[in-house]
Amino acid sequence: MEGLLLAEILNELEPLLPTERLSWRFLDAQTYILPLAAGPSLWLLNRPPNPRLELRNDLPPSGKSFSGFQDQVLARAAGGLVRAEQSLLDRVVTFEFGAGGGFVESEPMALVFELTGRNCNLILTRNGIVLGAARRVGADINRYRQIRAGGRYQPPPPYTKLDPRFATAPELRRALEGKTVRKLRSIIDGIGPVLTKTLGVMLGPDIGGEEPLAGEMLDRAVAALEALVAAPRRVVADTIGLPDLARLREQERRAKLRDEVRKLLVREQRLVEKRLHDADRTVAAAQTADQLRRRAELLMAYPQKVPANQHTVHLEAFDGELLEIELDPALDAIANAQRLYAQAKKREQRALAAAERKDLAAPRLIELDGLVAGLESADDRELTSLLERFGADRSGGRPKTKVVGLRFRDPRGFEIVIGRSAKENDAITFRLARSLDVWLHVQAFTGSHVLIRADGREVPFDTILFAARLAAGHSKAAQGDNVAVDYTHKKNVWRIKGMAPGAAHISHQKTVYVTPMRRPPAGPEALGG
Repeated sequence: MEGLLLAEILNELEPLLPTERLSWRFLDAQTYILPLAAGPSLWLLNRPPNPRLELRNDLPPSGKSFSGFQDQVLARAAGGLVRAEQSLLDRVVTFEFGAGGGFVESEPMALVFELTGRNCNLILTRNGIVLGAARRVGADINRYRQIRAGGRYQPPPPYTKLDPRFATAPELRRALEGKTVRKLRSIIDGIGPVLTKTLGVMLGPDIGGEEPLAGEMLDRAVAALEALVAAPRRVVADTIGLPDLARLREQERRAKLRDEVRKLLVREQRLVEKRLHDADRTVAAAQTADQLRRRAELLMAYPQKVPANQHTVHLEAFDGELLEIELDPALDAIANAQRLYAQAKKREQRALAAAERKDLAAPRLIELDGLVAGLESADDRELTSLLERFGADRSGGRPKTKVVGLRFRDPRGFEIVIGRSAKENDAITFRLARSLDVWLHVQAFTGSHVLIRADGREVPFDTILFAARLAAGHSKAAQGDNVAVDYTHKKNVWRIKGMAPGAAHISHQKTVYVTPMRRPPAGPEALGG
């Protein structure tokens, strides 16, 4: 993403700062979404070779993280967004976050977004020290600038170009005079291939990319550059036609769909390959059936030569070969012979079934290989059909697991789960909950188990109060006031064998006093129930 386009977005963001925000959300391993309390959401799309920064009004539901670095961003970049700063018109933006609340208050952090094409990166820092990065850069990748945890963050090397936002018309004229349109990006800061193409279209075919700018052509170029600097996104959209960002979104949507289908197909390929391998092993094992039957015949022919209670016996075969025969010491010679006959028959039957499976699996594997090879040229209809087909194959047509508990989301984006029965209380506490989730229960009254799903984040105190009001509202103390609610980490909750459903012991709890609430007021998003 080019510097002038970034600067325009940051100018729109600046009046909103500083601002509180909701929790980070992720669509995939490259998409980081920060909902701002002021209204829009900040989208950081760390996708090479076209990374982007956007302010958008759409907001996906919160969900799981897809990488360890995303977990780190969730936990550490937890405070309000204080400032967003771009160095000159470079493709590097630093987002500064204040301290975050919770059981342990998080320190102020900075998240650096380097929108540098194929080398794009997100880097979490504190006081200039790298805490983590979406992409580690070692000396094997860059000898001069490494990005690794514990090292000092070194920004990209500085450069000298004319900043068109603050240059006067005469200064722009002197900088552009005698230069070609294609060379402008090496002279003017914040301009890349998209904006260079836009300028070329604005100036018309009579100038061209290789003709030096002079006279009336130079005047037109200065005017076009000033118009582009004033509103780069609108000018790009009006000049090129379909905005590049819209085209990129469409490409990414299709690429994501294609990747999802590819994962399903590759998984199916591996399953079929495993079936073929197992079938080959079964067929190979059947080749020993004749050997087992040959030994069984010897036992039947010479039972008197087989001592009792032995694990092995050596008998001379009809062709003179001395064979070692494994025995079950609990059986006599005839019973051992019958056991070997049964083993031989079973191996032959398994081989017949395996051969049938191979006959089915081999064409299936050829079909899958062809589908994978054709993914790049598949259209949306074909991709969606494959997704439905192999997604259904993988699930086996089984119904989805029933959602447990009544679910709400607090103003900060944390999911809160409330048990509606003793059975659901057990499921929430002992199956759904994770060690650092926050568990709540009204004190001295029967009531629901309530869980705040932390998802690796520090849970702020106002979220605990929000959930505590719900815990009080879903208890026998719902008609009271100033109700005591205990809370602790789930790791401090346990049960003893034989306890009644829904019963539990807790330790290291703290207590808050709240007014009961059955449902959140209008605003927080209800997830179900």
